[in-house]
Amino acid sequence: MAKVAQRGASPRKSKEDRVSAILAAATEVFEEVGYQDAKISDIARRIGVVEGTVFHYFSTKQRLMVRIIEDFYRQVTTDVRAGLVGIAGTRNRLAYIIRFHLEVVTRNSRLCGEILRESRGLDGELAHAVSQLNQGYTRCLSEVIKEGIETGEIAPDTSIPLVRNTVYGSIEHTLWAVINDRLEVDVEAEARSLTGLVYQGIASSDQPDQRDIASLIRQLNRLLAGG
Repeated sequence: MAKVAQRGASPRKSKEDRVSAILAAATEVFEEVGYQDAKISDIARRIGVVEGTVFHYFSTKQRLMVRIIEDFYRQVTTDVRAGLVGIAGTRNRLAYIIRFHLEVVTRNSRLCGEILRESRGLDGELAHAVSQLNQGYTRCLSEVIKEGIETGEIAPDTSIPLVRNTVYGSIEHTLWAVINDRLEVDVEAEARSLTGLVYQGIASSDQPDQRDIASLIRQLNRLLAGG
C-alpha cells in the first residue's frame, strides 16, 4: 500500500536547491567570521541539515569556498559586460567599469576580502581556475583600453597591464580601508576621481581639451541667442 505524505511535511529539496542553500549559508558564515574560522557545522546548522549533507556536495571547506569564488566572478563578469552595452566612448566605458567595480567591492566588502585572502592561498588546479576567472573579469577593462588605442582616443604607447593594475590595485586599497578602517566611501566621487586620474594619464594628445569644447559650446549658444 502506498504511503500517504504527512500533511505539513516539507517537500524534498532538489539538488540545485540544496546546493544554493548551502552556498548562501556558507557565504553568510564566511562574511561573518571569516573563512579560516568558519565551521561546516555552523553552515549546516544555518540551513537545518547535518554536516554530512554539506560534505555530500562539497568534499572540503576549500572546495566550498572555491565554488563561491567561481559563482561570484561569473556573476560580476556577466553584469559588467551587460552594463557596457550601449555605452560609447573610452572615457565613458572606463568610468562605468571603475564605478561598477567600486560598487561591487564596497557592497560586498567582507566577501571580497575573504575571496582575495583565500584565492591567494590556493595552489595547483584550483589556483589556475580562480586565476582564469579573475582574468576574464578584468579583461573587460583591457578590451576597452585596447579599443581606445585603436580609435585614437588613447595614446598608442599606453601599457594596458599597467592601466589594469592601477585601476584594480587602487580599488583593492580602498577595499581594505573599508574593511580595516571602516572607511565610508562615496562611490560616485571616488569613481569620478579615479576615472579622471587614469584617463588624463592615457588620453591621446590629439584629443580635444574638454574645456575648449565647453568654451566653443558657450560661444555657439551666445551666437544662437543673438549675443
